[in-house]
Amino acid sequence: MDIQLDKPSQKVENKGANIMRPAKKWWQGIILLFIGVLIAYYLLKHPGTFAPLKHLTVTYALLLVSLRAVILLINGLLLRDSALFFRVKLRPKEWIGLSFVTALGNYLTPFSGGMVARAGYLKRIHNLPLTKFAVLLASCYLIVFFGIAVVGLIDSLFIMGTSAQLPWQIPVLFGCVAGGVAALVILPLPLISSNHMLLRKIGEALEGWKLIRKDKPLILRFSGYTFLNIFTNGLLFFIAYRSLGADILFSHALMISLIAVFSLLVNITPANLGIQEAVVSIASGGLGQGVGEGLVVVLLIRAATMLLVFTLGPFFVFALGHRKPNCTQ
Repeated sequence: MDIQLDKPSQKVENKGANIMRPAKKWWQGIILLFIGVLIAYYLLKHPGTFAPLKHLTVTYALLLVSLRAVILLINGLLLRDSALFFRVKLRPKEWIGLSFVTALGNYLTPFSGGMVARAGYLKRIHNLPLTKFAVLLASCYLIVFFGIAVVGLIDSLFIMGTSAQLPWQIPVLFGCVAGGVAALVILPLPLISSNHMLLRKIGEALEGWKLIRKDKPLILRFSGYTFLNIFTNGLLFFIAYRSLGADILFSHALMISLIAVFSLLVNITPANLGIQEAVVSIASGGLGQGVGEGLVVVLLIRAATMLLVFTLGPFFVFALGHRKPNCTQ
């Protein structure tokens, strides 16, 4: 659930960003190359890394694709309810299609490029103000990360209660995130305005929270979508590990999937390519599932995602691209 949008008031900043764009591309390429070299080096040292793929069956493959499709549909429902908050009623073809188009765009461009395409569609077809929609979606980050932190904290205590090894930094991280988000929405904080990306995102999230905090049904739906996504993603990782013949508990798979979500904060390559592989591999090794197994798992999940978005994504791009602006809204 990524958000990437600039406010019109940031025109000066955008001009500066245009000047720096080549540098960003260089940094993106360097980081991607560095991670690629590390992965290649690991594979050379461990030639049997992909051996567990022999356990993969058609049933497991279909389960992975189906679970990834469910996550995309949940993201579509979140988009539908967000637009409905501004009295824009999206048809099923739109909220489903835009979810796939967003995922496709994120794979083709860095910095959540799919969000730009989605925002452009909503502005062109439904005349939905970009800034209002951006701050509303930004507020979803508060709900999403609070949900992740709470589930992560509970899962951490459960894992430690079973005498399994878990680095103490992990529950501390989840606790800090949960406490920080709670403080942001409970304490009376001034409006945050800054050119720093992180502070700007926090400011947008708080501004969005002010819009929806009185709409309890909307908050409940957002929370429901969040927890459904969290457990579906955990099940996705669990099935991926099981498809390789790994004897993993659901609590461990859920923990790895939660840690993987934090890699989205370092969104500098298309679809977090390389970044997510590194984070999942390290988390998998730390939980005793093996670094190589973690790498294969995240590649399996990527394959399932790409199968969906590169087949249905172009179809929805074509279908939605031919829609005419809705003059009634």
